Amino acid sequence: MFDAENFLTDEIYGERLLISKQADQSELKDNIRVARVLLGCFVEMNIRINEHLLVFGHKNPEYTINEKLADRKGVESEHGVKSAFRKAKDQGCQIVVLDFDMHMANRAIRTRKIASGIYGRHEDFASGIISECYVVHNGKAVVVKPDVFASSEKDTIKHLIEELLEKLRT
Repeated sequence: MFDAENFLTDEIYGERLLISKQADQSELKDNIRVARVLLGCFVEMNIRINEHLLVFGHKNPEYTINEKLADRKGVESEHGVKSAFRKAKDQGCQIVVLDFDMHMANRAIRTRKIASGIYGRHEDFASGIISECYVVHNGKAVVVKPDVFASSEKDTIKHLIEELLEKLRT
């Protein structure tokens, strides 16, 4: 249950970004960084950085994005997409946030590899387990939703990732 008294408002995004007073301090800087990128790219979005719960063997989701559980995954390479989805699903998340800035900031990313990794998770989208995937790179973000799989083409997702790279040039 959401209790506003236990949250701080962000100095930049105000009530669009609420930060739990009991958030995981070891990940807070990265969680705020990525949340601000998402909010800057998606004006209809609201994010809560959740309370850190100490449950043995279970890592709790960092975010609630538009009332859906989400987790930020600091992806170390384009090959980490499958693992990120699996871990987010195990945490009960509906949204996966692929944070390429944590380990690959200012480095080129291979869009075809990322697109292939996301496309390989099409069953997660089709079943409704995952409703959205955000890809964050160099301070910009794009979203992948289930409708992109209707074309049955990895290239649709590849174009979304390329759109992200194009945003970086502007």
